[in-house]
Amino acid sequence: MTEILETDVLVVGGGGAGFRSAIGASTKNVSVTLLSKGPLGRCGATPMAGADFTLDGKSMSEIEGLAGDVNDSKEKVLNDIVTQGWYLNNQKLVEQYVQRAPQCLQELIEWGITIKVSDERMVFTSGTGIMDALLKKARASGVNFLEDIMAIELITHNGKIAGVQALEIRSGRFIYFKTKAVVLATGGWHKGFSPNTGMRDLSGEGIAMAQRAGASLGNMEFITFCCNVFYAPLMWRGSIAPYILSLICGGRLTNSDGKDILSEHDSFLVEKGTLTEWNKSFISYITAKETRAGKGLENGGIHYSRGDVPWENIDLVASIIFPKWKYKALDLSSWQQMLEKNEPVEVGPAVEYFDGGIVVNDRFETNIEGLYAAGECTLGAFGANRVFAAITEMLVQGADAGAHAGGYAAGAEFVRPSEEQIKSLREEAEQPLFRREGESPPKLRKQVQEEAHRNLGPIRTHDELNSFLSFLDGVKMNHMPLLTTVSKNRIYNKEWIEALELKNMIQLLESAAQSALARTESRGVHFREDYPNVDNDHWMQESIVRLDNGTLQVNKRPVTVSSMTPPKGKTPYLDFMKQMMAAHSDTGGKH
Repeated sequence: MTEILETDVLVVGGGGAGFRSAIGASTKNVSVTLLSKGPLGRCGATPMAGADFTLDGKSMSEIEGLAGDVNDSKEKVLNDIVTQGWYLNNQKLVEQYVQRAPQCLQELIEWGITIKVSDERMVFTSGTGIMDALLKKARASGVNFLEDIMAIELITHNGKIAGVQALEIRSGRFIYFKTKAVVLATGGWHKGFSPNTGMRDLSGEGIAMAQRAGASLGNMEFITFCCNVFYAPLMWRGSIAPYILSLICGGRLTNSDGKDILSEHDSFLVEKGTLTEWNKSFISYITAKETRAGKGLENGGIHYSRGDVPWENIDLVASIIFPKWKYKALDLSSWQQMLEKNEPVEVGPAVEYFDGGIVVNDRFETNIEGLYAAGECTLGAFGANRVFAAITEMLVQGADAGAHAGGYAAGAEFVRPSEEQIKSLREEAEQPLFRREGESPPKLRKQVQEEAHRNLGPIRTHDELNSFLSFLDGVKMNHMPLLTTVSKNRIYNKEWIEALELKNMIQLLESAAQSALARTESRGVHFREDYPNVDNDHWMQESIVRLDNGTLQVNKRPVTVSSMTPPKGKTPYLDFMKQMMAAHSDTGGKH
């Protein structure tokens, strides 16, 4: 049986974008329900965030208690986001980010966040602190919360949102949400790769559901890898602790020959590409290049050590960022001893952020009436490379997406779906429980993750992408129809959830690989070894992926330009990266 619940606006996603969307929708005097896949206020990417909120320094200086750079401006921030995005940004969404950021920060302060540190155009708080403040405000706004609920499918009728089919994980029962408007705020799909730096629940169901319902996806090939992430030992794999330490203190990166991998590169590139968040694209690219040349270590990474950095510096910084050498529930005390002895650890790139996603306009509407999206699951403001804060993105977009969805719902009618469609979706979702023999979802997921890491990393080629797509075709044809669970109990059945997640992950991996194959250039966090130039003449374009009768179709459309004219011509990848670094507002670049 399927329980039916009714709400004017349904927000899918339990992170910061979801909560801010729910708060925004509630201002329009409509009923709002938020679905959280995991524990309320403690799932999604936000609780794990650092967390930095970025805005222009002048606006920051006008907020009581903060000391921003009074010489900074919104125009400078816009310049920096667009150049860091290699001009592939939707500039209207960048403008929304820049204009709305001060108000969203002021709100957060009023709602009770604690600011730990602030600098010229950035404040640092905590992800859990942000979630606690948003949860308290959402409760006061009358939002209805449901936790441990996984959305399975969007239901549409005549091109309009009718509802959402969902599964209550704690009971195994299905719930149909009858709603006028849906805001998808489901974040990224980190679980498609291993290693990754995300939470276990980030498997991309919002993006995949939107695409199956007829929404377009964009720029799926642009996947940000965090560099210097632990590859070994296994218990630390995926932790960004070395990344944080290397960003603050520096250190030495060496290949299997013991050679410094940065020693032969341009000094300006190395400086900006190690001491700022440009390191995610620069060092991930350099690391991948070394390992592909056969100079990697046992697990496909490189060595990180403190090098010439005095132990005292490391110990001082670690005492602040890793109190008692603990970080995110990990005991790093043995790493402390290795650093003190200047012994290396194996690190490498791991998936951290998705620059592409659901195509939205500047009201955060999709091409499906009543469907909105916000945060990392959208084709957002960051273009081909993200350096600015995703925390700001999720809040400014959530606020507007929720308000627009609430306004729409206030004047809309409920749409009646096909009961047969709901029944069919329920029966399809239950298949792994009914099969007595077949494939293990966790085992298949691991194989998919490893192939994704191998073929859809920071460096790609035509042959590798084609090989990966053939692998995915085989998975869809020969393995997905055989997924089964050992336990047939519906309550908290993790294998069943994994089976449902795999469908979404494979669809998104295929979308990303098809987009990467189509983009015959290198730009941002997408490097084609067989097309090593940035091609501004032919590829100042967004990749658009649609699902047409079960087949993915990749097309392109011009990037949205409002105030900054993109450059022309073809340029070698690292040369263009250097130009974009030099275009930063504090280096005399254009602004």
